[in-house]
This record gives sequence, structure tokens and C-alpha cells, in this order.
Amino acid sequence: MYRLTTVDLQLKQIMRDLKHDDPQKRYEALCALEQLSEEEIELQATFIRKMIAYAAETFPDPVDEWDDPSYYVLQFSLYFFSAQFVPDILEHFARFSPAAKEMAFRYICELGDEQYDDALYHIVHSELKQQTFSIPWEQLLHRMKVIKKVIDCDHAHLPSDLFCWLLLHLHRAEVPCHLQRDKIVSILVRQYCQTKEMYEQYDADYNPTFVFRFWRENYLSVRSDMHVCLCLMEFYYNEQIATLLQEALSFRDPTIQARAIVTSLRHHIIVNDDVIFTCANNIESADLLYEEMKRIGKQQLFPMEFNHPAHFAKSHLFYVLTHEYDVVPTDIKVIDYVEIENEYGERIRYYLLSFVDEQEVYIAWIGMYVQHKNRGSMFEYTYVPFIRFQQYEIGEHKKQFIEQLKKEQQIEHTLFQRQWSFRWTNMLSYAVLMLFICSRWLVAVEEKSVFLYVLSFLLTALGIVFVVNDWRKRNREIVLTTKKLMYADRWDIREIPLHQIKRVTFEKRKNRYHIFQRKSEHIVIYDERHEQFAFPKDDINEEQFVLLLRHATNHLQQPPHIQK
Repeated sequence: MYRLTTVDLQLKQIMRDLKHDDPQKRYEALCALEQLSEEEIELQATFIRKMIAYAAETFPDPVDEWDDPSYYVLQFSLYFFSAQFVPDILEHFARFSPAAKEMAFRYICELGDEQYDDALYHIVHSELKQQTFSIPWEQLLHRMKVIKKVIDCDHAHLPSDLFCWLLLHLHRAEVPCHLQRDKIVSILVRQYCQTKEMYEQYDADYNPTFVFRFWRENYLSVRSDMHVCLCLMEFYYNEQIATLLQEALSFRDPTIQARAIVTSLRHHIIVNDDVIFTCANNIESADLLYEEMKRIGKQQLFPMEFNHPAHFAKSHLFYVLTHEYDVVPTDIKVIDYVEIENEYGERIRYYLLSFVDEQEVYIAWIGMYVQHKNRGSMFEYTYVPFIRFQQYEIGEHKKQFIEQLKKEQQIEHTLFQRQWSFRWTNMLSYAVLMLFICSRWLVAVEEKSVFLYVLSFLLTALGIVFVVNDWRKRNREIVLTTKKLMYADRWDIREIPLHQIKRVTFEKRKNRYHIFQRKSEHIVIYDERHEQFAFPKDDINEEQFVLLLRHATNHLQQPPHIQK
């Protein structure tokens, strides 16, 4: 039904059917739109803008959850990842469906620069009163200007748990707010006491098995709110908070106890050595306690008996199994380790651990940096294959793991690729251009007109410039993989491993792919000391490339500095 000649015609037919009164027609149109989104297509920016505007139009009343054309049309439009569409999204934002608004909000936060902070604040300010969609607050965590304005001007409309969470991120970013301190303490204490009442229902029966198997959804939300309040107490203090901290040191949840220890130490409150010892000994809280004590410069108070990598490896495994695999392990043991240099030349110690789940003993591997002084985390790798411990000898487990590591290091995924190759359509363009120029010369010879001779000469010169420019652009390729960035043209092939990229800038350079080498914006790649290569910014989708490069390098010890 939708096999029309061009993508534009298909989309226009789909857009007509999405307003059809028959739900079946709308369903078929949405299916066709989804199929089209899986194909590699190119659309003019003007057409994408029309689709964004179309997503804000009125559609027939929905008959089910799937029946949301505003959302799916906008989703299709936003596959074309570019900051140039942010103004269009803002223009039509108020008329999108609730689900489309949430997606559009995420898009603006991700691609829009600081000039859109006021627009984002206006959306949040209006939404707190109207409540037409669910604000994805986590998207605002790098928009401290917006959060600050919300805290200062709209705190009365914020739920107290959300207020504390936003304020905590504001403090951790070292951004001051202008709200009165007494007002903040009042909200903080009230929120903590309300949360504590809910927590106390669980405290007497606290057990990791109950937490992660039976209480999971409700309890973890309460625990998270307790953590936020206790962390925020690092920045606010009075006698009432001191009393609440002393009480929290006796709670049975070791992670809450760890937060209370750190906040107490921050305010120079003496904490009993037995409390710190118990919390450090517990694998549920050991890693958290050490990292937080290190953050406030009190790691020397962490008990030496537990300050070793093997203990932290057990603690890390417990967290991964409970939070990522829904497994509540018992009897976690360190069996052995292997020490290997990774592809970046860093020494990694991989611990072989065993754990019991449902009366079966399984293995897991935790990789830790031998030298991790400059890292945000000491952990480099976690591998849980759910292979029974008794299935192989220890030596065989180690052998299989090393083979697994080697396989993973050889896997290379392509994240971004742009290629300019010679196609038959290019030859057709050249042929049409040649026929047109020849026809002009024939007319000029026949008419014997000086004007036509000059015109034919100018057309020939312009044709030569076009063909040479087009030829110079061919046989070029930009490829970003999980391991390297490669740029090739007809003169050279250059590549750089991702861990060697130290700086990415945008600079005005002469464009070597034009006969008349005017200056244009280039993306320039540097290593530790020198420029490696550069390519024209207009050749790629800059926003998509930068986001993928950040994604590919975030795990590195020193991710590259990418100019905004």
C-alpha cells in the first residue's frame, strides 16, 4: 500500500492516514512509519520541520496506548539528530501529546546548548502547575542554571523528595542557591522524618534476602530517599540534625549506616570504631563506605583489616548481582586471580570469585585496576557467566576467562560511518552536464554570437569547477568504532586509537576539497602533543558524531576534551 516512488510521497500518505477516523488505517500508517524508520533514508531539513509541526496537530481520539501519532511522528523526526531542530520543537512543544512532550524535553536537554536554558525553565515552571506530562528530571542534571532557578523560584511546587534530590545535585556541582537556609533545613528535616517513619517499618526485620526479593520495589525507593537526605545533611547542620544522625548510626541497613557515618564525620561528630568496623566488614556497604570516606578525605579511618582489593571485589560483586541480575548471593568467596595488561597498557587484576544462589555455587570475575589513584572507580570489569564452580578445575576457569577477554578485545563495533564514493548517479550527472554544455557550444557556433561564446565558456569553466570539486570529495570516509577513529581520502589514510585522542576542537581551516580553498569550520583531532588529522565539519552530523565519540571514550582513564 505504501510502496510509492519516493520517501516524501510515502510520508505524505502516512501523515494523511494518521488523521483517518478508522483506527485500523491509523495502525497501518504507524506500522509503515516504523518500517520506514528502520531504513537508511535522507530527508530535507524543511520536510523534517514540517513533520515536527505536524506532530503538534490535532488527531482523532485514541482508542488504545499505541494510538499516539504525535509521539511516533515526532520520534521519526528526531531520528535525524541535529540541534538545528531544537527551535522548531520549542515552537510546537505545548501542542505535543504527553508522551511526545517527554521525548521532546529529553531531546532539547541533550542537544540544546545554554541558550535554551530559559526555555527549558519556562517548560518546567509551567509543567509544575499544569502537570501535562512527566518531567524527566534526570535529563536536567547537567543544566544547573535551570535547577538553580527551579529551587529558588518554584520550591513551593516541588514535592519535598524531589526538592532534596535536586538540591543535593546543586550542592555537589558547587552551585549556590538563594533560598533561605532555615527554609531548606525545615524542608530537609520534614522529608527525612517522613521517610524515616516508612523506613522504621522495615528496620527490625532488615535482611538482604527480604530487601532484594520481597520488599524490593517499595524498600529501595525508601532507602534511596534516606540516602539523599543523609547526603544533603552534609551541607546543613543543627542540633536536630545531629540527633537524627546519631539515631541513623544504629539503623540495621548498612548502606544507610554508611551514609550516616560519612555525614557525621563531615561535621566532626565522633563515630564509635565498632560502628565503622561493622559497616566496613559488611560486603553490602564496604565499597560504598570506603569511596565516600575517601571523597571527604577520611579514608585513613577505614579499618585496615578490610582495606584490600579482595574485600572490595566481594562488595562490588554483591552490588552487581543484586542490582543488575536480581540475584541475592550468599557465601561470596575470593578463589584466585590473574593479572593482565589491558589494551591501554594498564595492569588489571581479575579476581575469580564464587557465590551461592539457590544452593548452587557459581563463579564471577571482577577486574580491578592495580593503580587506580587517578580514577573515579577502582573497578574495570565485571563478568558473571553463571557457570557452576564445580564444572571445571580452577586452572580451566582461568584459561576460559583469558580466552574470553581476548575475544572481547578483538571485537570492534562501528558506531559512526560516513562515506563518499563514486556511484552511477554521479556519472549520470556528469553526462547531463556535458550534454548541456555541448548544446550551448553548438548553439554558439551556429549563431556566431560573441555573447553565446562567452556564456558557453563560463558554463564550461563552472562545469569543470563542479566536476573537479566533486571528484576531490570522492573516495573519502570517516569511521568511528569502539576502538579507533579513522579518516581516509584519495591521498591518505589516517587513524588514531580512541585512548590516544586527547583533544577535539573546531577550527577555521582551508578546505582542501575545493579548488578555491576558502576557509570553513573543521573538526580537528589531537593526541597528547600533535594534531593527527582534520576534516570539514559540514561533511557530518556534528551533534551525532560528538555524542557517539563521548559515548565511546567515557570509560577511558582520560577521556578527550571535546570543545563545545
